[in-house]
Amino acid sequence: MEEYSEELVQLAFTALDHAIGSVVSSGADLVPFVIREKGDQRDLQRYLAGQLQESVAAARQSVREEPVPDRVAVAWDGFVTTEDGRQEAVFVESYEQGTPAGFILAQRYQRAGFLKKKRESLGNPALVEKNTAPLF
Repeated sequence: MEEYSEELVQLAFTALDHAIGSVVSSGADLVPFVIREKGDQRDLQRYLAGQLQESVAAARQSVREEPVPDRVAVAWDGFVTTEDGRQEAVFVESYEQGTPAGFILAQRYQRAGFLKKKRESLGNPALVEKNTAPLF
């Protein structure tokens, strides 16, 4: 990930840590959120619409409509398919102003406990996609 700034990579992992921490501590699905950085200011805003896809779309749309940040990370809950099959994961798409593309990270988790109400992180974060289309 040498093609991305240290600040963007740090923001992406901060968002990923917050996302997986939220899922594990609450035992509930993640409410999509956006973290924006402008100068030394950082802002987190959650987006809750009717369906998950609508919430993620609202988060992405807000990035395009609001004043352009230096860096942004959009986080959501979903599924990733690995050699072990389909697994739950949180995703973070990150992008920096002035760069041609961004990237997506994921952190898998699993349901645990007697009634499968707890959630625990599984494995290490993974780079899911590089060179994603710019968010703004």
